[in-house]
Amino acid sequence: IVAGSRGIVYFVHQFKPQFVEASLFDDAELSAAVASVNAEVQSLASFINSGESAPDVAVTSSTRVDALVKRRGAETVLFAVAMRGTATEATFAVDGVGEVEVEVIGEDRTLTAREGRFADAFGGYGVHLYRIAGR
Repeated sequence: IVAGSRGIVYFVHQFKPQFVEASLFDDAELSAAVASVNAEVQSLASFINSGESAPDVAVTSSTRVDALVKRRGAETVLFAVAMRGTATEATFAVDGVGEVEVEVIGEDRTLTAREGRFADAFGGYGVHLYRIAGR
C-alpha cells in the first residue's frame, strides 16, 4: 500500500509435504490470517482510495522505513513499514500537525505528536498504522 499497490493477490498453493492447489481453503490458520488482512484493508479502504491531498511526511530512521499519508475529510492515516529485517525506531514529521494524539490502529495504544513529530519502534519488517487526531 505504501508503494501504491491497487490490489492484493494471494498465492494459495502448497507444495510440501504434498501439493495442495488451494491450500488456503484447507488450512484454518492460513484462512483466518488472510481474512484478518482482508478485514483490515477493507476497514481502511476509504483512506487507501482517497484522492484527497495529504500532508507530507518525513521519516528518520537508522534503517529504511517507508510511509504513506492519506486523508479523508478531517481524518488522517499514516501507513508505515520497516523495509528491512532489523529492528529500528522511526521518527515521523507530518506537515501541518501540532500537538495531537496519535492512535496506533489495532494495537490498543496511543502516542503523542509534538509539533507534528512522533516516534515508534519497529520490529524487522514491522508495520504500524496511525490515525492522527484533529487533522
